[in-house]
Amino acid sequence: MPSLVKELAQLVRADVLSMQGVTRFSPNRRFASLYSAGSPAESVYFLEFGLVKTYKRNAESKEIILEIVLPGELFGLQALRQKQLREGSAEILQEGIIHVIPRDVFLQYCGGRPHVWHLLAETLLETKRQLEKKIELLCLEDVESRILYFVGQLAEAIGAGAGSDKSIPLSQGELACLVGATRETTSTTLNGLARRGIVSLGRRQLTVPSLERLRATAAERISRAATGL
Repeated sequence: MPSLVKELAQLVRADVLSMQGVTRFSPNRRFASLYSAGSPAESVYFLEFGLVKTYKRNAESKEIILEIVLPGELFGLQALRQKQLREGSAEILQEGIIHVIPRDVFLQYCGGRPHVWHLLAETLLETKRQLEKKIELLCLEDVESRILYFVGQLAEAIGAGAGSDKSIPLSQGELACLVGATRETTSTTLNGLARRGIVSLGRRQLTVPSLERLRATAAERISRAATGL
Protein backbone atom coordinates (compact mmCIF):
# COMPACT_ATOMS: atom_id res chain seq x y z
CA MET A 1 0.00 0.00 0.00
CA PRO A 2 1.44 3.43 -0.92
CA SER A 3 2.68 5.46 2.06
CA LEU A 4 0.14 8.29 1.58
CA VAL A 5 -2.71 5.76 1.58
CA LYS A 6 -1.31 4.36 4.84
CA GLU A 7 -1.18 7.86 6.30
CA LEU A 8 -4.81 8.44 5.39
CA ALA A 9 -5.75 5.15 7.04
CA GLN A 10 -3.97 6.21 10.24
CA LEU A 11 -5.90 9.49 10.32
CA VAL A 12 -9.22 7.73 9.72
CA ARG A 13 -8.54 5.27 12.53
CA ALA A 14 -7.42 7.99 14.93
CA ASP A 15 -10.04 10.65 14.22
CA VAL A 16 -12.99 9.48 12.13
CA LEU A 17 -14.03 6.07 13.41
CA SER A 18 -14.94 7.46 16.85
CA MET A 19 -17.15 10.24 15.43
CA GLN A 20 -20.87 10.17 16.12
CA GLY A 21 -22.83 8.45 13.38
CA VAL A 22 -20.06 6.06 12.30
CA THR A 23 -21.13 2.43 12.63
CA ARG A 24 -19.07 -0.74 12.79
CA PHE A 25 -20.13 -4.19 11.73
CA SER A 26 -18.49 -7.54 11.19
CA PRO A 27 -19.93 -9.35 8.16
CA ASN A 28 -19.41 -13.07 8.64
CA ARG A 29 -20.78 -14.34 5.35
CA ARG A 30 -18.90 -14.43 2.08
CA PHE A 31 -20.73 -12.75 -0.81
CA ALA A 32 -22.72 -10.50 1.57
CA SER A 33 -23.65 -7.34 -0.31
CA LEU A 34 -22.51 -3.95 0.98
CA TYR A 35 -24.15 -1.87 -1.72
CA SER A 36 -25.41 -2.43 -5.25
CA ALA A 37 -25.43 -0.50 -8.51
CA GLY A 38 -28.26 2.04 -8.60
CA SER A 39 -28.50 2.42 -4.82
CA PRO A 40 -28.02 5.86 -3.19
CA ALA A 41 -24.37 6.69 -2.44
CA GLU A 42 -24.77 8.03 1.09
CA SER A 43 -21.73 6.64 2.94
CA VAL A 44 -18.07 5.87 2.47
CA TYR A 45 -16.57 2.70 3.92
CA PHE A 46 -13.37 1.88 5.74
CA LEU A 47 -12.14 -1.72 5.70
CA GLU A 48 -10.41 -2.59 8.97
CA PHE A 49 -10.02 -6.30 8.33
CA GLY A 50 -10.97 -8.79 5.61
CA LEU A 51 -11.37 -8.30 1.85
CA VAL A 52 -14.01 -6.61 -0.29
CA LYS A 53 -14.49 -6.62 -4.04
CA THR A 54 -16.05 -3.81 -6.07
CA TYR A 55 -17.49 -4.93 -9.38
CA LYS A 56 -19.93 -4.41 -12.20
CA ARG A 57 -22.31 -7.07 -13.51
CA ASN A 58 -24.47 -6.93 -16.63
CA ALA A 59 -27.96 -8.29 -17.29
CA GLU A 60 -26.47 -11.64 -18.34
CA SER A 61 -24.64 -11.88 -14.98
CA LYS A 62 -21.26 -11.38 -16.63
CA GLU A 63 -19.01 -9.78 -14.03
CA ILE A 64 -15.80 -7.77 -13.96
CA ILE A 65 -14.03 -7.08 -10.67
CA LEU A 66 -12.88 -3.47 -10.61
CA GLU A 67 -10.89 -3.55 -7.39
CA ILE A 68 -10.07 -5.75 -4.44
CA VAL A 69 -10.14 -3.54 -1.35
CA LEU A 70 -7.45 -4.29 1.21
CA PRO A 71 -7.46 -3.66 4.98
CA GLY A 72 -6.77 -0.02 5.76
CA GLU A 73 -8.44 1.31 2.61
CA LEU A 74 -11.43 3.57 2.08
CA PHE A 75 -13.91 2.64 -0.63
CA GLY A 76 -17.26 3.80 -1.92
CA LEU A 77 -15.82 7.30 -2.36
CA GLN A 78 -18.41 8.11 -5.02
CA ALA A 79 -20.54 9.16 -2.02
CA LEU A 80 -18.44 12.32 -1.70
CA ARG A 81 -20.34 13.71 -4.68
CA GLN A 82 -23.83 14.98 -3.91
CA LYS A 83 -26.94 13.02 -4.81
CA GLN A 84 -25.17 10.20 -6.59
CA LEU A 85 -26.32 6.67 -7.28
CA ARG A 86 -23.80 3.84 -7.10
CA GLU A 87 -22.41 2.88 -10.49
CA GLY A 88 -20.99 -0.42 -9.21
CA SER A 89 -21.50 -2.91 -6.41
CA ALA A 90 -19.46 -4.07 -3.41
CA GLU A 91 -19.43 -7.50 -1.82
CA ILE A 92 -17.58 -9.34 0.93
CA LEU A 93 -14.76 -11.59 -0.25
CA GLN A 94 -13.37 -12.44 3.18
CA GLU A 95 -15.07 -11.93 6.54
CA GLY A 96 -13.83 -8.93 8.48
CA ILE A 97 -14.61 -5.58 10.08
CA ILE A 98 -16.07 -2.62 8.19
CA HIS A 99 -16.88 0.92 9.33
CA VAL A 100 -19.68 2.84 7.61
CA ILE A 101 -19.05 6.59 7.59
CA PRO A 102 -22.00 8.79 6.59
CA ARG A 103 -21.14 11.27 3.86
CA ASP A 104 -21.87 14.35 6.01
CA VAL A 105 -19.71 13.03 8.87
CA PHE A 106 -16.78 12.40 6.56
CA LEU A 107 -17.08 15.80 4.89
CA GLN A 108 -17.33 17.45 8.30
CA TYR A 109 -14.02 15.85 9.25
CA CYS A 110 -12.33 16.80 5.98
CA GLY A 111 -13.51 20.42 6.13
CA GLY A 112 -10.66 22.72 7.13
CA ARG A 113 -8.08 19.93 6.74
CA PRO A 114 -6.32 20.52 3.40
CA HIS A 115 -3.86 17.70 4.13
CA VAL A 116 -6.70 15.18 4.29
CA TRP A 117 -8.01 16.37 0.92
CA HIS A 118 -4.49 15.96 -0.45
CA LEU A 119 -4.35 12.38 0.81
CA LEU A 120 -7.80 11.67 -0.65
CA ALA A 121 -6.66 13.03 -4.00
CA GLU A 122 -3.61 10.76 -3.89
CA THR A 123 -5.86 7.80 -3.07
CA LEU A 124 -8.11 8.53 -6.05
CA LEU A 125 -5.10 9.00 -8.34
CA GLU A 126 -3.73 5.62 -7.24
CA THR A 127 -7.10 4.02 -7.96
CA LYS A 128 -7.10 5.67 -11.40
CA ARG A 129 -3.57 4.39 -12.07
CA GLN A 130 -4.58 0.84 -11.16
CA LEU A 131 -7.64 0.98 -13.43
CA GLU A 132 -5.52 2.30 -16.30
CA LYS A 133 -3.11 -0.60 -15.79
CA LYS A 134 -6.04 -3.02 -15.83
CA ILE A 135 -7.26 -1.59 -19.15
CA GLU A 136 -3.74 -1.86 -20.57
CA LEU A 137 -3.49 -5.51 -19.55
CA LEU A 138 -6.95 -6.35 -20.91
CA CYS A 139 -6.18 -4.79 -24.28
CA LEU A 140 -2.52 -5.70 -24.78
CA GLU A 141 -1.67 -8.86 -22.82
CA ASP A 142 -2.79 -12.49 -22.94
CA VAL A 143 -4.56 -14.30 -20.10
CA GLU A 144 -1.42 -15.86 -18.63
CA SER A 145 0.32 -12.49 -18.42
CA ARG A 146 -2.73 -10.97 -16.75
CA ILE A 147 -2.94 -13.82 -14.25
CA LEU A 148 0.76 -13.53 -13.41
CA TYR A 149 0.40 -9.78 -12.88
CA PHE A 150 -2.70 -9.85 -10.67
CA VAL A 151 -1.72 -12.95 -8.69
CA GLY A 152 1.70 -11.45 -8.03
CA GLN A 153 0.14 -8.16 -6.95
CA LEU A 154 -2.29 -9.88 -4.60
CA ALA A 155 0.31 -12.29 -3.20
CA GLU A 156 2.47 -9.35 -2.22
CA ALA A 157 -0.41 -7.34 -0.76
CA ILE A 158 -2.54 -9.93 1.04
CA GLY A 159 -0.76 -13.28 0.82
CA ALA A 160 -0.43 -15.13 4.09
CA GLY A 161 1.15 -18.43 4.94
CA ALA A 162 4.13 -20.20 6.41
CA GLY A 163 7.59 -19.54 5.02
CA SER A 164 7.62 -18.12 1.51
CA ASP A 165 4.17 -19.46 0.57
CA LYS A 166 1.59 -16.75 -0.13
CA SER A 167 -2.08 -17.77 -0.03
CA ILE A 168 -4.77 -15.73 -1.76
CA PRO A 169 -8.44 -16.40 -0.83
CA LEU A 170 -9.84 -16.28 -4.36
CA SER A 171 -11.67 -18.91 -6.36
CA GLN A 172 -10.77 -19.53 -10.00
CA GLY A 173 -14.07 -17.93 -11.01
CA GLU A 174 -13.28 -14.79 -9.02
CA LEU A 175 -9.82 -14.62 -10.55
CA ALA A 176 -11.42 -14.91 -13.99
CA CYS A 177 -13.62 -11.91 -13.18
CA LEU A 178 -10.53 -9.99 -12.01
CA VAL A 179 -8.42 -10.68 -15.11
CA GLY A 180 -11.27 -10.33 -17.60
CA ALA A 181 -11.28 -13.89 -18.97
CA THR A 182 -13.68 -16.80 -19.08
CA ARG A 183 -13.59 -19.25 -16.20
CA GLU A 184 -12.61 -22.05 -18.59
CA THR A 185 -9.62 -20.16 -20.01
CA THR A 186 -8.55 -19.06 -16.54
CA SER A 187 -8.78 -22.62 -15.22
CA THR A 188 -6.76 -24.02 -18.13
CA THR A 189 -4.07 -21.36 -17.67
CA LEU A 190 -3.91 -21.88 -13.90
CA ASN A 191 -3.56 -25.63 -14.34
CA GLY A 192 -0.64 -25.01 -16.69
CA LEU A 193 1.01 -22.70 -14.15
CA ALA A 194 0.37 -25.28 -11.42
CA ARG A 195 2.11 -28.01 -13.43
CA ARG A 196 5.14 -25.72 -13.67
CA GLY A 197 5.07 -25.09 -9.92
CA ILE A 198 4.29 -21.37 -10.25
CA VAL A 199 1.04 -21.65 -8.26
CA SER A 200 -0.80 -24.27 -6.24
CA LEU A 201 -4.58 -24.63 -6.48
CA GLY A 202 -7.02 -25.26 -3.66
CA ARG A 203 -10.68 -24.72 -2.84
CA ARG A 204 -11.31 -20.98 -3.11
CA GLN A 205 -7.60 -20.41 -2.69
CA LEU A 206 -4.48 -19.88 -4.75
CA THR A 207 -1.02 -20.32 -3.26
CA VAL A 208 2.19 -18.83 -4.62
CA PRO A 209 5.11 -20.98 -3.40
CA SER A 210 7.69 -18.39 -4.50
CA LEU A 211 6.85 -14.79 -5.28
CA GLU A 212 10.31 -14.34 -6.78
CA ARG A 213 9.76 -17.22 -9.22
CA LEU A 214 6.36 -15.87 -10.22
CA ARG A 215 7.87 -12.44 -10.88
CA ALA A 216 10.68 -14.00 -12.91
CA THR A 217 8.13 -15.92 -15.01
CA ALA A 218 6.17 -12.72 -15.62
CA ALA A 219 9.34 -10.83 -16.60
CA GLU A 220 10.33 -13.63 -18.96
CA ARG A 221 6.96 -13.43 -20.74
CA ILE A 222 7.32 -9.66 -21.14
CA SER A 223 10.83 -10.12 -22.56
CA ARG A 224 9.71 -12.81 -25.00
CA ALA A 225 6.76 -10.69 -26.14
CA ALA A 226 9.08 -7.72 -26.72
CA THR A 227 11.38 -9.81 -28.92
CA GLY A 228 8.53 -11.57 -30.73
CA LEU A 229 9.56 -15.05 -29.58
